[in-house]
Amino acid sequence: MGAYVIILLAVFAFAGQFAFTKLYEGSVRQTTVTATVMLVVTSGFGALLYLFIGGFSVSFSGISMLWATLFALIMIPYYIVGIKVLSLGSLAIYGMFMMLGGMLVPFFYGVWFLKETISPFQIAGTALLTFFIVLEAFCQLNAEGERKENSKNNKALFIILCVVIFFVNGFTGVFAKAHQISTGAIDETSFTVISCALTAAFSLVMLCGQLIGRKGKAYSELKTVLKPQKLLIMALIGAAAYTGNFLHLIAANDVPASVQFPLVSGGVIVLSAVVSAFVFKEKLTKNEWISVGGAFLSTVLFAF
Repeated sequence: MGAYVIILLAVFAFAGQFAFTKLYEGSVRQTTVTATVMLVVTSGFGALLYLFIGGFSVSFSGISMLWATLFALIMIPYYIVGIKVLSLGSLAIYGMFMMLGGMLVPFFYGVWFLKETISPFQIAGTALLTFFIVLEAFCQLNAEGERKENSKNNKALFIILCVVIFFVNGFTGVFAKAHQISTGAIDETSFTVISCALTAAFSLVMLCGQLIGRKGKAYSELKTVLKPQKLLIMALIGAAAYTGNFLHLIAANDVPASVQFPLVSGGVIVLSAVVSAFVFKEKLTKNEWISVGGAFLSTVLFAF
């Protein structure tokens, strides 16, 4: 039961990340530079936060350094590809691919590679949750109304990048689970510090390359985000996101991947919809509420 409480807390953390990211995106024009700055600040703050929580003591091991490096490297396309995708097509379709990847890739990893056993209820829950994620995406897509017509090349690139984000988001879960079951793995706090620090370092190198390559334009974009209010929002994004990841790691010790990640996906869908409706005052259609209710019922099936 304790592990499922931790998963619930992780869902709240990821919903907080959603809310703070929405605030950030509403105040900053999204480019590769501003996305990279956000990654530097959020991951840097995450490293400092969990260094403090861990009493400024960090453990190291070879296997953990490997998984932390892979985790850090995959966080960069997670953010940068997302910016490019949203310039080409619908947020709803992008979100669908991202959520499905975050759910299905770890699910099949758990079943095929870890030989986890799953109940008929959990299979039904996965199928229904997939259906309701797709339904919600198309509800949002219809609500967007008319959109700019993209060229065939742009549409093809959009689909390719959506597939990329499907696997990128999925592998964040796989890497987290793989670390937890590895012999010689370090504690969750140390792993969070190291993965955050590596993400910040890799992102900072990429940001320096952008500033050198694009010069004036990149510096102009950089100035738009180096303001106290925006830096605070980025710090809050980092605190929420990496707390969610930290809780994910703890739960991964006791909960099968084929159960944990569908639970989180369904929970984030439900709680994000509640945040949108009651915090940001966004009106959800009847079909969207049906999708949210269906996602909630789907997650309940994972208890059986």
